[in-house]
Amino acid sequence: MEKASITVLLLSIMLICTPLIYSQEVEPGLDFDTAKPVDLSTGSASISGSLTKIFEDNHYYMFTNLKSGIQISISGSLKGIEPGLTTVSLYSPSRARLIGIDQVVGKNVIKKVELSYLLAYDPTNPDENTLYIRIGKSSGSLNYTLEISIEYFFDADSGRDAGANMKDAIPAPSISRDAVTTFKGYLAEKEYGNDYSDYYKLSMNLQPKDEIYVEVKPEPYLMIWASLLTPDGFSLRHNKSESKGEPVTLRVRGDWETGVNTFYLSVENMGGAGGGGGYTVKVEIYPAKIENVTITSGTQTQMWPWPFLGQETLRNIIIIIAVVIVAIAIVVIIIRKRRSVIRVEEEEWGGWGRGESWEEGWEETR
Repeated sequence: MEKASITVLLLSIMLICTPLIYSQEVEPGLDFDTAKPVDLSTGSASISGSLTKIFEDNHYYMFTNLKSGIQISISGSLKGIEPGLTTVSLYSPSRARLIGIDQVVGKNVIKKVELSYLLAYDPTNPDENTLYIRIGKSSGSLNYTLEISIEYFFDADSGRDAGANMKDAIPAPSISRDAVTTFKGYLAEKEYGNDYSDYYKLSMNLQPKDEIYVEVKPEPYLMIWASLLTPDGFSLRHNKSESKGEPVTLRVRGDWETGVNTFYLSVENMGGAGGGGGYTVKVEIYPAKIENVTITSGTQTQMWPWPFLGQETLRNIIIIIAVVIVAIAIVVIIIRKRRSVIRVEEEEWGGWGRGESWEEGWEETR
């Protein structure tokens, strides 16, 4: 009997509270200042309402608990009661329009709404972001129902978007000499977000002459520009995709200081013009390859100075060079002797007539 009474009491409480729970729908504001918050910490929410009054042309809502690296998606429908021009627009915290749909809705006509926007890192609001949505009309009247959801696109699993400069860069995962390091990032297409550039801080334990190899492979709808930078912003290598989905590679070898060296990797999509989507970064360190020819004498080891030439090949090259030098010397000697013979003959011919005319010489012989 007591159990039955408790069950009845619980059911009664649930029946009383149920309409209260469902009646707690967010009421719209009439402007930015009166917009009511819609909490998106649970991952989704819904809003609905009607614009039927003569002087009520806009409804405003404020989306809270957002952060960089989150993509907000809005889907639903507008149903025209009287024909008119309508808008569904998303606004930044500074109340600048980010994206929107403007369309005419006829009487008893249903128009679909599909919007999505990927949020970039904002150093002025690093931990939490806020957006506004406006459902409006310039004429006519309508009913609306919209579903709001969020997806997470955090760069390098960092819990946020990578910043758009070296100052706001996020650290890449640990990079070691004996392993391949990979991580993912995301960029937004123009008009579908403001995340057009990602910067990563790369810390590597290097030896002199090591080669750094970086590959950035975008998804099929994305074309990128990638650069490997020094801490002072100097570009060591840069490259870009020639078409969407084409990987980009960066290779650089240098006289690095032994120990941890810091670099920055930037990945961009040309201000959103290169499309949107994800990309995968792969980083490897290739040690310097030295092929040594050693000559042992006791405990001493001599490094062969030209590892790309064999010892026998180098000996043959030296012999050929010596033969060529000797041949050139012989030719020079022959040419000089011939010139001296010609000079003597010229002097003897000229001496035959020295002090005499040709006719006088002829008379004497006659």
